[in-house]
Amino acid sequence: SLWSLKFKNFNHFQSVMVNVLSDSDDNVVVSAPTGAGKSTIFEMAMARFLTIDLKSQEQQGKPSNPTRSPRISKARKMVYIAPSKALCEERYRDWSQCFERMNLGLKVALITGSEDASEAFPNLIAAHLIVTTPEKWDSMTRRWNESFFLFASVKLLLLDEVHLLGDESRGWCLESIVTRMKTIQRAASA
Repeated sequence: SLWSLKFKNFNHFQSVMVNVLSDSDDNVVVSAPTGAGKSTIFEMAMARFLTIDLKSQEQQGKPSNPTRSPRISKARKMVYIAPSKALCEERYRDWSQCFERMNLGLKVALITGSEDASEAFPNLIAAHLIVTTPEKWDSMTRRWNESFFLFASVKLLLLDEVHLLGDESRGWCLESIVTRMKTIQRAASA
């Protein structure tokens, strides 16, 4: 469903990655030129995430309503971080439309800095996928212990343009995010 309106087959790069992403929970770093299909790689990771959530509900014996499509839990969230507001807005539009077609009740939140924290937190709570910039996510997670369960619910972190780690002006922000999210996950599993 994620790709039905975009293309019929994966390209070679995506075909190699589909096995890596569909069979593992390992961290993955993908380095490829612009236009190679990295957005589809992100979507593959999301597809595995959503599939695991649906299977978990089935295994827990949650009754399914035949008149309603299954719903994805908000207890496990995905976060996509991109360096520019324009890229975030593009991904937000694409994924909102795509998820709506899937009819799973998936909500996408766009948090890029134009809203204050009092507006952003309700959107974070309601969302399955959060689309944001590094600076905004860094700002929101600095006091993560005050909203521990919200930030601990992030189980899939997608960083676009991760090569910016080496950027003198922005690299520190991405490094802080990665380190903080690892700390939050360690605290959640303790």
